Amino acid sequence: MKKALEISAWVLLFAGIVALLGFVGSAQHQKVCSDIRIDIDHSNGNYFVEEEDIYGMVYHEMDTLIGRAIDAIDAEALEYKINHHPAVAESEVYKTLKGELVVRVIQRTPIVRVFAFDGDSYYIDSTGSVMPPSEKYTSRVLIANGHIYDSFLDVNHMNLSDLEDPVNNRTMVDDVFAYAEFIRKDPFWLAQIEQLYVNKEFDIELIPRVGNHRIVFGDANDIEKKFNKLKIFYNKGLNKTGWNEYKVINLKYSDQVVCTKRI
Repeated sequence: MKKALEISAWVLLFAGIVALLGFVGSAQHQKVCSDIRIDIDHSNGNYFVEEEDIYGMVYHEMDTLIGRAIDAIDAEALEYKINHHPAVAESEVYKTLKGELVVRVIQRTPIVRVFAFDGDSYYIDSTGSVMPPSEKYTSRVLIANGHIYDSFLDVNHMNLSDLEDPVNNRTMVDDVFAYAEFIRKDPFWLAQIEQLYVNKEFDIELIPRVGNHRIVFGDANDIEKKFNKLKIFYNKGLNKTGWNEYKVINLKYSDQVVCTKRI
């Protein structure tokens, strides 16, 4: 008898859950979109994407959303479209039980802006992906220019952090990204270095904020070792002679620092 009562209780509980889910499903089916909430993460300090951009993308897909049946809105299609915005790293579109359509957007984080030799311009972000500049917003990041012949069309399909053979397949923007990524992760060098310049020999030169000199690094091999040499030279050399004593500091040669004095 007791076992029969327990089985009956479980059957009634299951039936209640099914009925409740059916009621919720029916209510959701009848619910209309009451509001659109857009949340854009600006924590990286960039404003490539604004609310009006997202509204424009949403309403380009559907003329009206407010008052439309909530289950008639294709959240996955909207999410797919927003994720293809060149400055969007990730987005999430979902519906709430209140009938709201919520759009959450995380922007990409550029770490260097490249000005190619032909005047073309583009950013490289923290993941090594290339992104076009914006007509509305300019990010204050490291600048790379000079003899860089890789146009946006040449590199926009590439991920510069994911080369299988970085020596044989390396382009100049690969080296630029390697330097920018190293500088970004070190607070001292991020504050000190403001520009990367590629000279006629395709050596990368660093232009500092403090000190009237150029720093020749060469290629992207042994970056950490070269920066360590430079920091030692700063501490033991320039702090004694003065920051404007030398015109060029060359670190491209192994285990030595070659300096050219200012005349």
